[in-house]
Amino acid sequence: MPDSETLERTGATLILFGVWAAIVLGPMFANADPPRAELQIAITALAFSILGRMWDLEVQRLLNGITISADSGKRQDDQED
Repeated sequence: MPDSETLERTGATLILFGVWAAIVLGPMFANADPPRAELQIAITALAFSILGRMWDLEVQRLLNGITISADSGKRQDDQED
């Protein structure tokens, strides 16, 4: 059962996403001039960083879950000696 903190974060996420969509995506549907590309990038970066901090989605935690190998996708027994 979600607690009140989760409910508040969900509400704040929906509001933040709505504001972001209105600023960045809204001009596509409302026949208006879109904001400059620099402003769109800055707003998007700010929105996603706020959401990441709010939901505890940090890049370091995500990168620790990704395994990167340097064997070019070849299996060990496929390589010639």
